[in-house]
Amino acid sequence: MKQLESPTDWLEARKIKTRGREEQRPANIFAGGSSCDSAEIQGVVVSRLSVYPKGSESAPRTFAVIEPEESSVEGLEAEGEATWFWKRSSKDQQLLDFEWQQSSESRWNFYFKLPKDAMCFGLGERLSGFNLRGRVHTLFNHSDNMHVPTLDPLYKSIPFLLIRHQGRYQGIFLDSPARQRWSLDVELEEQASIELLSRRGFTVYLFETSSLPDLLAAYTALTGRSKLPPNWSLGHQQSRWSYPDESTVLAVAAEFRTRNIPCDAIVLDIDFMDEYRVFTSSPERFPNFKEMIAKLQDQNFRVVTIVDPGVKKDAKYFVYRDGKKHDYFCKKADGKTFYGKVWPGQSVFPDFLREDVRLWWAALHGFLVENNVSGVWNDMNEPCLFGQGCPLPLDAIELPKEHHQLFMQQSPEGDVGHFEVRNLYGLEMSRATWEGLTALRPDERPFVLSRAGYAGIQRYAAVWLGDNMSWWEHLAVSVPMLLNVGLSGVPFCGVDVGGFGDDCSPELLARWYALAMFYPFFRNHCSKAGAEQEPWSFNQRVEDAIRHFVETRYRLLPYIRCLFWEHIRTGAPLMRPIIWDYPEDQFAAEIDDQFLFGRDILVTPIVKRGQTERSVYLPNGLWYPFDGGEPLEGGRLHKVGFELDEVPAFVRDGSIVPFVDLIQSTDYYELAPITFKVWGDHAMGLYLDDDGISFEYEEDGYNEWLLRYDNGQFSSNLANFGYIAPEREYYFQHGLRKERVHLARE
Repeated sequence: MKQLESPTDWLEARKIKTRGREEQRPANIFAGGSSCDSAEIQGVVVSRLSVYPKGSESAPRTFAVIEPEESSVEGLEAEGEATWFWKRSSKDQQLLDFEWQQSSESRWNFYFKLPKDAMCFGLGERLSGFNLRGRVHTLFNHSDNMHVPTLDPLYKSIPFLLIRHQGRYQGIFLDSPARQRWSLDVELEEQASIELLSRRGFTVYLFETSSLPDLLAAYTALTGRSKLPPNWSLGHQQSRWSYPDESTVLAVAAEFRTRNIPCDAIVLDIDFMDEYRVFTSSPERFPNFKEMIAKLQDQNFRVVTIVDPGVKKDAKYFVYRDGKKHDYFCKKADGKTFYGKVWPGQSVFPDFLREDVRLWWAALHGFLVENNVSGVWNDMNEPCLFGQGCPLPLDAIELPKEHHQLFMQQSPEGDVGHFEVRNLYGLEMSRATWEGLTALRPDERPFVLSRAGYAGIQRYAAVWLGDNMSWWEHLAVSVPMLLNVGLSGVPFCGVDVGGFGDDCSPELLARWYALAMFYPFFRNHCSKAGAEQEPWSFNQRVEDAIRHFVETRYRLLPYIRCLFWEHIRTGAPLMRPIIWDYPEDQFAAEIDDQFLFGRDILVTPIVKRGQTERSVYLPNGLWYPFDGGEPLEGGRLHKVGFELDEVPAFVRDGSIVPFVDLIQSTDYYELAPITFKVWGDHAMGLYLDDDGISFEYEEDGYNEWLLRYDNGQFSSNLANFGYIAPEREYYFQHGLRKERVHLARE
């Protein structure tokens, strides 16, 4: 293969392709330093290799990784050339035959085997089926509003790959926020490769063979887990780009209450601001901003507002003026302030890598807190610029010099080109937002929603998958996309219900709600260029169906809260592939249009227009239709019909699932009766309770019961009691039998 002479113009370097075949690989020029060690984390052996190029004293500080408190670390000695370290270090690494090299000043290449029956999952947000094998996946945060099958980079880049082989799992986590391209056996030669464009080196973690739950537990022990979200954020949220004024917002809220469709949040898009200036409200369209929010709160609605990173260039604007004064905005390589065009016009962008900038940005949220805004939605934070495609061509195989990059940023190691750390921008903005809301409201859990992210984003924000379309294809692909986001460590995730772009049809909206009631993050959102898609926008039949699905979502709130508890303890996602609990089921491994919602509920949505029945695969055991009916035998396919208003799900035999009585807002949750529904003659379940808003649960301020049903008797065993809850009624229900019960207090 032709080798370019050094130094290389990066545009010329784009003409060279490296596909991973041995005879095509460039020469290895590595002459830097490396260190390696291993640790047992959550029962999984994890090897770590940090590599830095010649002239650097050490590898760059990792942003995603939290050193686990209870890990025994022991050093490993690299034998021979450091390049082949992992090829020799263990039997699992020999299976992958993992190799790495430095191919040029700014390019690193990694190669590993993929046995022909291996499957690949993870890598964050991928517009793909569940199994990622057979495609190139570019990890470089980018906004594209037309999500078509040829689209590659999207908003979130999480370089953690899970490999399933013979029912067991291994993991690779390449912790670098620079652009990566993962080619997963595209050539059908059982070979995979990664291309990293960085001048800073990298740290890579290899997780040895384990079960899927254990692997996620280890990965999330490294990168962090979500906090418990505020209770209200688990409810139904209503949004549009944009509700134009106060009267429209209040009218939308009134419709929800009049029509008895549960809802907890109204989300305000960019038009609530004064000419798109962040941390302002429009004096013309929202002249009584605080009073409007107070009126909504009186009706048990929270308000979530959008915040973009672009700060309008305006010498009279306090955010721009103060940021310029303190030199908080990103600069180009020549030292001049970088300006890019977004919603406010010419704008500047805070450098969120800097702690002082994050503290400044965090304090700016005082405007929102003073107006009683409850949550913050971080959008356009890849960052996205108007009139620009992907800022680094997909076929580039060299990193541009700094003067060819958008701007510079200040990392702990010094100034660095934006492309080296681009994937961190949305995460660090969300971090600043989360820390600001926590400081301003220390007794309340923040709710932050982010479009862009990197490994560890779950510590600071929920995510949604950006500008999808009102297409049946996007309804269907939301399942594998969210499954892979969950397996990338991010549990609080969803997509725009009904689709953001184009026009949603009545049937599509109803079927989307039937699925979305099981999304961890549950928000209806669409573009103002399309037709209205609020729940009442179509006929009565559709409205009634949507009401039933939203009501069911609210009844499941105790179960959903328990699933978040499970995540903070084990790293488990809420939406799970069937193989999570049925690892030996090879048939289940191929399914990506069904999923487990926790351990006990199997969701089997209708995702095709005009379809009223579908083939459903039930894992081993008995499964009960969610809305009632005789159980079906598992381990086989069934043809099952779902009417427009039927919940497309099944409940596992042996389950006890807590349901709360119907409420219109989570503000009524604390006092509403709870019924423990029992499926089967022998069942177990878990019920946890906390105040739903504070951090007291971290100081033992929660209650936990293990529930049992045997021989016709219901019992509860107290595992923890640290929260003095208001009195409420509890019941258990088995078939037609329903009785009041008292939970154990000692």
